[in-house]
Amino acid sequence: MQSLMFIKEAAVLIDDIKAFKAAYLSPEDEQVQGAALQKRTNALFSGLQNPTLPSAYNLRDACAEVGLFVNPQVLHRLASFENIQG
Repeated sequence: MQSLMFIKEAAVLIDDIKAFKAAYLSPEDEQVQGAALQKRTNALFSGLQNPTLPSAYNLRDACAEVGLFVNPQVLHRLASFENIQG
């Protein structure tokens, strides 16, 4: 996936994750919406070509805040570049 497309899609997904975190949902709705966000997160990170994008780190952090799973291989790639930049 091209970096610009990842950035745009990550921004929308991060906003949706924040809205999910702030929402008061029934357990059933929370499960359904959480599963949908997890699916979108998996799809977006699977297309990540440039692990140095700040939006990738922001998405990782947003996922962590609500307990969404991020593939350990993706986390490792992000951490590798984060250490180089930091």
